[in-house]
Amino acid sequence: MGTPYHPRLRGQLLVTLSVVCCAVPASVMAGEEPNFAQRFEAQFTASDIKFGSANSNVPFPATALLGSKHYTKALAEGPNSEQLEYDVDSYRQAAGIPIMLSPKDLLVVGEYLSWTEFNVLTDGVESFEIASIGLPLGWLRQLNPDWQLASFVMPFGHYTMLDTGDYWNWQYLGGVFTRFVQSDRLWWAFGFYADIAENDEDFYTPYVGASWAINEQWNLSAILPWPSLSYAPNSDWLIRLGASPSAASWSINVGSADANMNLDAWDFGLSVEYRFHGNFWLSAEAGVGGFRALRLSNSDIEDIDVDFSEGAFFGINVKYRPAL
Repeated sequence: MGTPYHPRLRGQLLVTLSVVCCAVPASVMAGEEPNFAQRFEAQFTASDIKFGSANSNVPFPATALLGSKHYTKALAEGPNSEQLEYDVDSYRQAAGIPIMLSPKDLLVVGEYLSWTEFNVLTDGVESFEIASIGLPLGWLRQLNPDWQLASFVMPFGHYTMLDTGDYWNWQYLGGVFTRFVQSDRLWWAFGFYADIAENDEDFYTPYVGASWAINEQWNLSAILPWPSLSYAPNSDWLIRLGASPSAASWSINVGSADANMNLDAWDFGLSVEYRFHGNFWLSAEAGVGGFRALRLSNSDIEDIDVDFSEGAFFGINVKYRPAL
């Protein structure tokens, strides 16, 4: 296995992840909500914006997280029977600050940081690392009691560390969506999504999804790229079976060091979450990783196809879910 590059930069990033996510006011650890969270929750409750009125134990989506994933050794095979053996370690931190602009308008300003280590076990191919930063900005407007309009943009920068040098490159994510509430338990989403990359691997697609609160404990979500079946026996436990974009899914040009995260491969698995303090949750997850979307070009291996039987993953996360 090659020696990881830039240990100082890696250390600085991991320290940043810990500080950003763990710099929680003392009032939170004492069991009290911070003032900004209290104000937002009160404003949100009093606003016209609604996410369904069904009585459900399934908690609100996380607005902050700190976590890591390990993808076990995978064997990739190229078109001419070349083979590449590797595993992946991924660390990420993300947070979003919701801001009520009016009783009908919600703005979310966020940040995303990640560090991905590709530990190559094949002779002649060096291990490498990628640091990423994303700056998402989202807006939602309640048009009427049944319809919402939403959009988001996210510049996504990747700093690739290869034996040939260090490089920055960018990709840009964005989309426009509408949400229709058919009933207290069922809503639909329609829209358009775009992923624009510097290496000309652009991706555009129309979008349709749905979410169904079956009863108080069960929820079925067909919202891509996070389809899932969730079971929440009470307000402190959540069990989720489903998929999410794979942190090991990349398109990498070794010659130019262009690196872009792909959303065409998913992790399929089971996660268990527990509310351990206030609105803070601890989750553990395991399943099968989507290594199939790692593609290397300008090297000995291109258009990699991966045997899923060797692509397991394990992860742990700390999340903050507001009480909405």
